[in-house]
Amino acid sequence: MFNKKKINKELFSWSLLDWANSAWPTVIITFIFSTYFVKNIAPNEIAGTALWGYVLSISGLILAISAPIIGIYSDIIKKRKIFLISTSVLTCFFAFLLWFTDPSKNILVVFLIIIGLGNICFELSTVFYNALLKKVSKKENIGKISGIAWSLGYAGGILSLIICFFLFINPDKPILGLDKEKFEHIRIIGPFIGLWFLIFSFPSFIYIKEKRTKIKKINLLKNIKKTFLSIEKTTFKFLISRMLYTDGLNTLFAFGGIYAATLFNMEFSEIILFGIALNISAGIGSVIFAFFDDKYGPRIIIKICLLSLISICSFILITDSKIFFWILGIAIGLFIGGLQSTSRSCMARLSKTNDQSKMFGIYGLSGKITAFIGPYFVALLTTTFNNQKAGFVSIIIFFILGYLIIRNLKLPNHSTYK
Repeated sequence: MFNKKKINKELFSWSLLDWANSAWPTVIITFIFSTYFVKNIAPNEIAGTALWGYVLSISGLILAISAPIIGIYSDIIKKRKIFLISTSVLTCFFAFLLWFTDPSKNILVVFLIIIGLGNICFELSTVFYNALLKKVSKKENIGKISGIAWSLGYAGGILSLIICFFLFINPDKPILGLDKEKFEHIRIIGPFIGLWFLIFSFPSFIYIKEKRTKIKKINLLKNIKKTFLSIEKTTFKFLISRMLYTDGLNTLFAFGGIYAATLFNMEFSEIILFGIALNISAGIGSVIFAFFDDKYGPRIIIKICLLSLISICSFILITDSKIFFWILGIAIGLFIGGLQSTSRSCMARLSKTNDQSKMFGIYGLSGKITAFIGPYFVALLTTTFNNQKAGFVSIIIFFILGYLIIRNLKLPNHSTYK
């Protein structure tokens, strides 16, 4: 018989991982350290935007190669949890290293290496985290669980931003006697996020259980080939669509804080408040669309979200109003939340239970195989036209291409769940 209390602990600790790991992309990549780098470490804003794009491109390319291989290997040896723990701990380690990125020293290259390696570890951790979704859910509620967990992630991002704002950034005299002139009030946020990630990941290290299995002798290359050849046509088209629109999302995340700071003249405090508002709207969106996902299936939800993002991003491209940017940013959050949680539940529906890590490895691949292209084109267009808005066009193009592929694709709902 099922131990309901045990299952609830497992589900709760799995959901708490979203709360834990969302602090990295929210605080480190999107809102705080991207702006810190462009404003204080890079030689100028144009060069900073380009360098940020290039380092995320390189990390995305490395991830595109490694994620499916590691995912396939972890499925074969049935050791997803050890990979989850190791990549999570490494992400925390690189977050701690950000304390040493004093802009008065020649640390530009070191800073970019820390960000690049930390981002690779973070993204790999999500492969094994996502692969456990089917283990903690049922076919009738997989959309709701994915959406609610994703909203919990946004809540974690919000709270971590709020704490950073009130403890470190906003006070004239930050706690612990931190020196603002040496940017210690910004640099301390790295170790804080590392500690946040580690503490809230810990329950999953304990309560998520895996069966002990004997490790057989394996032919990894043969299994990789077999996995890719076994991908069904519908799954393949979904992954191509997801590859394109996720590249748009990743590029938007990577440069959102930079655009807010440089194009709309937002200070650190304003960027954090903007990030809080955007994460609240994204959390609301992920919950709302989660219920529609289980009822109507993922295709209609993904289509609505993509069409809305195309429209909103087009308006951002032509506005110079900070107030209008605030309104559009909050609207973007609603549809980002719905798109991300629905995509994850769709992948789980398309995957067989025994193939979750390898399929989410390929899912990770679909989100990263072209992840270097978005930041690369932002960097290239920004430097070519000497205009940061020029790079923003690539985000809209990726959303359009993703929509064109998925618009007529038949995707499973709970009645066709594998």
